[in-house]
Amino acid sequence: MDFYQGRVLRIDLGSGSISSEPLNMEWAERYIGGKGLLLRYMWEYIPPRVDPWAPENPVFLVTGPFAGTNVSTASRLVVGAKSPVTGILDDSYVGGSFAPEMKFAGYDLIIIMGKAREPVVLWIKDDEVELVPAKEKYWGLKTSEIEEALREDLDENAKILSIGPAGENLIPWACLSTDQFHKAGRGGHGALFGSKNLKAVAVRGTGSVKVGDAREFLADIARIHREHVLTDFNLWANEEGTPILVDPVNGAGALPTRNWSAGSFEGADGINSEAFQRVKVANRACYQCALGCRQVHEAGGVKSEGPEYETIALCGANCGIGDLEALMRFNRECDEWGLDTISSGSVIGLAMDMTQKGIADFGLRFGEIDAYVAAPGLIARREGRGAELALGARALAAKYGVPEMAMEVKNLELPGYDPRGAFGMSIAYATSDRGGCHMRSYPIADEVLEGSRPADSLEGKAKQVIEGNVANGFIGQNFSSIKFSGIWCDFWAVDPGQLCQMFRHVFKREFSEDEIMLIGERIWNLGRLLNLREGVEPDTLPRRLYDAGWAFPEGPSAGKAIGERPFKEALQEYYRLRGWDEAGVPTEAKLAEVGVDVRLVPSGMDPATAASS
Repeated sequence: MDFYQGRVLRIDLGSGSISSEPLNMEWAERYIGGKGLLLRYMWEYIPPRVDPWAPENPVFLVTGPFAGTNVSTASRLVVGAKSPVTGILDDSYVGGSFAPEMKFAGYDLIIIMGKAREPVVLWIKDDEVELVPAKEKYWGLKTSEIEEALREDLDENAKILSIGPAGENLIPWACLSTDQFHKAGRGGHGALFGSKNLKAVAVRGTGSVKVGDAREFLADIARIHREHVLTDFNLWANEEGTPILVDPVNGAGALPTRNWSAGSFEGADGINSEAFQRVKVANRACYQCALGCRQVHEAGGVKSEGPEYETIALCGANCGIGDLEALMRFNRECDEWGLDTISSGSVIGLAMDMTQKGIADFGLRFGEIDAYVAAPGLIARREGRGAELALGARALAAKYGVPEMAMEVKNLELPGYDPRGAFGMSIAYATSDRGGCHMRSYPIADEVLEGSRPADSLEGKAKQVIEGNVANGFIGQNFSSIKFSGIWCDFWAVDPGQLCQMFRHVFKREFSEDEIMLIGERIWNLGRLLNLREGVEPDTLPRRLYDAGWAFPEGPSAGKAIGERPFKEALQEYYRLRGWDEAGVPTEAKLAEVGVDVRLVPSGMDPATAASS
């Protein structure tokens, strides 16, 4: 079989059973791999309305068809589950080398179910799979420590996907770590590993990935790399990386500052790309990636990859921190304890705001470094003030009667783009399939980075959120769905035509750009059905991000407000363009048109009976 290994590994941690089964190639042809294949398996294997913390809630590790080949940026893994944070689908992506190693071991997909009686490590070496006791030696280790220990004990070439103490202690935004600095960050997959007593998955593969006519494939990929990857349009990722976003987003008044109380940060010069370039020491790359976007920085006794823009925005400006060394220390703490930095910065910025407003005293204040740097460890250990902060932004704000101060959508804390400076992000956040997220649609690229659309208008933005600007590589929801089924990294501005050229090798037939976009739309609609089945919250936004009463009094986006009525009208326009009804439910006509092969449970039918209908 070319590109796919054709096997799924199933693990039941509770019973200890280990088995493999054939990959459902009918689903693979319809949904490709990565995100699409993940959602189809989630529909089939997640019991409807299951408690996310229950052992019956499986975790999925899914590769794309190009993992293990020399296609740039395609070495990524998607981790999926019903999120303990949002209660809906969560697909979190991570680069590095784990996904290719998983393919070399012979698996396209791993399904992990149940809960082990005591902590374990799942150790996979080709066809040899076992559960290794972890309680005595590995439980409690930080992320760099567990990787080092497992390579020493199991295989020096093993690839590790692990949790830190934050996952062990079920912090809702605990992440998964691989290759030390790569994180599957959002939605709480680290907490799910912890709830299953799973410290890590270690994999070593000695096989290969077949690509059909290797001569033809390699020649075509070399041409694509030359003509479409190693171009000026993509090399910003190698030269500066995502810190390049700080200045334009700050200049547009869209940089979350001091718990979203301002859209521009006077200390941005200390944490922008120019500042990080002064302490840059190297570039690193994920497996077989020509872009090499990983920026290695060294300052203040810390040497690490990153921080990326989202960390700079939420853990820097949002916390009133303009000190580069402090930000790097904070980022390293989150990495080691195993915490998502977006949620960490959001929660700590909220705590700082509440402290300074006299609502509650968490010992944290904007710009004060020592308590700020100590906070991730306290949260991960649920120690002192960290025990309350571990509630997350929504629950923490609600506890003290100020829910309006939490910047989240569907309980997932928002990333680093304030819609008051880029109106299109309001619809992108509200309709994202995993809660507050910028990785489904990125209208700020047109509004601010390119400046081709007005940032202070919602006109045409519903369509833009769906379709994106694929000619320039700016994702919309449909295109991101197919792109992340490949799985290609967001930093390659690949377009549908290039996907056609690569998918031709996998499926041995020609693709049109229209078909590529149709597959993306199919995947998005499948995700919507899954979320509706699981009880998704309404598509909305924190009121302060669109209400005129919360417009900024000063700065580049001063006085600009989306307004409640325009926001709700744009949301209804989005539903119409999607072919959904006024409540956001896909119509039968739309599902048939795009080829979704599942349906919501009819009224009165047992959900278990219809889960795979």
